[in-house]
Amino acid sequence: MKFAYTYRSSDGQRHAAEIEAESRDAAFARLRTEFGIRPIRVELKIGDGKADGGDKGFKGIRGFKGTIGLILAAALLAALGIWLWLAARRVGDNVPYQVMTPQGPVTYSVAQPLPRQMIPGDRERIENGKLRIESDDGTGGGTGVFRFAAEAYLALFAEPGRPVEVNGDGDVRLPSQSSRPSQMSQEARVADFKACLKEPIRIASNDFTEIVDLKRIVTGMKLEMRAYLAAGGTVAQYLAELAKRQKLEVSYRENAERKLNEMLAATGSQTSQTPQTPQTSQTPQTPNSYQAAYAYWLKANAQLQSMGIYPLPLPDALRMYQMGLELEN
Repeated sequence: MKFAYTYRSSDGQRHAAEIEAESRDAAFARLRTEFGIRPIRVELKIGDGKADGGDKGFKGIRGFKGTIGLILAAALLAALGIWLWLAARRVGDNVPYQVMTPQGPVTYSVAQPLPRQMIPGDRERIENGKLRIESDDGTGGGTGVFRFAAEAYLALFAEPGRPVEVNGDGDVRLPSQSSRPSQMSQEARVADFKACLKEPIRIASNDFTEIVDLKRIVTGMKLEMRAYLAAGGTVAQYLAELAKRQKLEVSYRENAERKLNEMLAATGSQTSQTPQTPQTSQTPQTPNSYQAAYAYWLKANAQLQSMGIYPLPLPDALRMYQMGLELEN
């Protein structure tokens, strides 16, 4: 093989020449022993026929290793890119963002879960919100509340004890809006639920307080449903459980209301229709029917509220009795 080498002479001049040797080490040794030269550099001469043939295996191995390295590097970069993309998407789901609308900028943030409970405020906003769906992709401009029909369906069960009518086809109607069914077939409902569980519910900065609470409760219900499905349940089974739970909660409230009305009816038949005032220290401490009914109203509401069920209103027949209690106190 032929090698090209460079060296400096005693006068400091740089020189280049060639030498034949079996290897680079042999070239170094021959230059030192035969010519007394300590070369600066010794390199295999490019283009030499022997060199090309003799170094072919080495170059092939080195090229193969280089190719493998490039493939591994590309794979690592691709994996890193995918991970960063997924991480950015997860972070992006939780990062608030702002959208310009004709009414001004609106900020959207991810709804945090809230347990099922009664929602105070404007009942019309709450009831309408249960059946309204976003008309766009949820990034601004839509007039609805929920992006998915499945979310609006869950919203019907957001408040414990609120009457919800479910017909044989699985459509849900509110008593006050019986002409507005959810219009969701079983197949469409299953597909819609699977899609909505993958996406967060977003709250707009201009949402009413009632709608914010409704969205947060539905977010919590989605977490509940995700856990139910992960345990082996189906969408249809979960929806059946929703209806069963709601019916049981409604029965609690209806039973409490019925018993209170029975007590008031008995009070009316035993008295002169005028509620008795609380007993004072000068009068015998004998219980009366109004006192028992009022005590039951307080106890029943405490139990209902502990379950998140909206309380029984104070009947007119007990309002004067309560006023007497307040005056005495």
